[in-house]
Amino acid sequence: MRRPRTRTLLSLGIPLLVVVLLLGAWGIDTDDDERSHRNVTLAGEDVGGLTRAGVAERVAALAGEFGGTEVQIDTGGRTIETVAEDLSLAIDEEATVDAVMDRGRESPALTQPLRWIGSFVTPLTVTPVYRVRPDQLTLALAWLEGEDARQPVEPSIVGSPQAVRIQGGEAGRALDPDTVADKLLGAAAAGEDPITIGVVPESRDPQVTDEAAQALAEEATALTATPFRVNVLDRTATFEVAEMRAWLGSEVTGDEIALTFDHEAMDAALRDRIGSLGDAEPQDARFTVEGGAVRIIPAVEGRVCCAADAAEVMEASILAGESTTMVEPEINEPDLTTAEAEALGVREPVGTTVDWQGRSQVRSFTTYHPCCAARVSNIHRIADLVRGALVLPGETFSVNGHVGQRTREKGFVEAGAIANGEHVNEVGGGVSQFATTLFNAAFFAGLPFGEYQAHSEWFDRYPRGREATMGWEHPDLQFVNDTPYGILIWTSYTDTSITVTLYSTQHAWGEQTGQTESRSGAACTSVTTTRTIHHPDGTTTTDTVSARYRDAGATSCNG
Repeated sequence: MRRPRTRTLLSLGIPLLVVVLLLGAWGIDTDDDERSHRNVTLAGEDVGGLTRAGVAERVAALAGEFGGTEVQIDTGGRTIETVAEDLSLAIDEEATVDAVMDRGRESPALTQPLRWIGSFVTPLTVTPVYRVRPDQLTLALAWLEGEDARQPVEPSIVGSPQAVRIQGGEAGRALDPDTVADKLLGAAAAGEDPITIGVVPESRDPQVTDEAAQALAEEATALTATPFRVNVLDRTATFEVAEMRAWLGSEVTGDEIALTFDHEAMDAALRDRIGSLGDAEPQDARFTVEGGAVRIIPAVEGRVCCAADAAEVMEASILAGESTTMVEPEINEPDLTTAEAEALGVREPVGTTVDWQGRSQVRSFTTYHPCCAARVSNIHRIADLVRGALVLPGETFSVNGHVGQRTREKGFVEAGAIANGEHVNEVGGGVSQFATTLFNAAFFAGLPFGEYQAHSEWFDRYPRGREATMGWEHPDLQFVNDTPYGILIWTSYTDTSITVTLYSTQHAWGEQTGQTESRSGAACTSVTTTRTIHHPDGTTTTDTVSARYRDAGATSCNG
């Protein structure tokens, strides 16, 4: 008697079980939202079950191929042949990837299992999403149409002394980019290959009407009805109506027309009217010594007409209806400002006190010579050229680098010198006495030396073993400013002496604490001079300078 009930349960249970199993399979198969639905096709290609990155890769490949798709545009009189990418017709890759990932998930939840079952029989197709860039398409069509097209001419503003007038616009005849775009997108979505569309050129009006241009011209006439004045510091430039109106023009953006100003002409006119504002080139702060005291000659800014935004300022004032405006000059800052010079600490002679040839050398050094020889002119000339040189902290001062080659054009004369062991006459002879004087000033100021070389024979007008010679380009005389302060080289002279004083803030100082001599070769003597440097923190260090002198009558150390 229970058999009918069993059959009833089976007849109900088996279908229910099938439904449950199908729902379970659907749930498992569609649970991964990071992958596309099964059996999704894009332009005939299976893209089902792929990650978003995988879909993007397929779409990118498809987009690359599509760019070369042939396009034919029948204009009624001719056929324009090109390719999709030249018209900016392309697959919108991001939108197409979104469409693939959403396919199969866009229907209501209750019907999604049925669509899933259907996907085993019928693929879920996706059409690529296409796009056109209007600006690029407009330019491409103008180029492709060539002489067959007549582009509309926008109205423009023309300035004249009497009034600002307009040049009227003109209608054109050409393909309408919007119409072309719509047909291209439709044909691409339909899968046409090649893409063939028919578009007839049509009359195209300017985007701006003559009425709008005339209204702007009347406004510009009113804005330029009276002279315009520009003040730059204490100078004023006045521009008459005719000149102002010559600056005017117009530009069209979309369906708007706006005034333009010829900034280049405005800048040139302003520079011409204002003229010089004084020193165009900036002047660095400089040091001088008066009565033994250091004085700073203030820096001077370079000023020229006018600042880079001068024309923009003038334009803004004219548009605001103003008759006068102010423009700033262009300021060129000096490399060394007055404040920077003051911070360098150049305030006093530096070094120590020593005796030389029976005379006390107080934080300076002086060497002596007979009066009036040609070499004295060269000593004075190089002293003039070096006087006032400023050596910043960390810099190396080079006499050759500062003075350059000694030439007649620079004021040097021919005088005695030593070349290759021989006494000769050359332009600039005698400047080594200046080099020796500077060498000793730096020696007692405790400054390190760069390149230097002693004379090849000793003259008693120089401290033995503690002197330097000069040549071009070598030997050079160099010293290093290893202090935190600037160093000013100041020179002075008489008919019989040359003095070098270094001005800074007293930092380290040096003293000669030893000297040894030894034979070098058959006919030379090497002299090594030891210097002890006293540092601000109370510590001391030593270094040496060296010289090698030939014996009297010898031309080399070999005898």
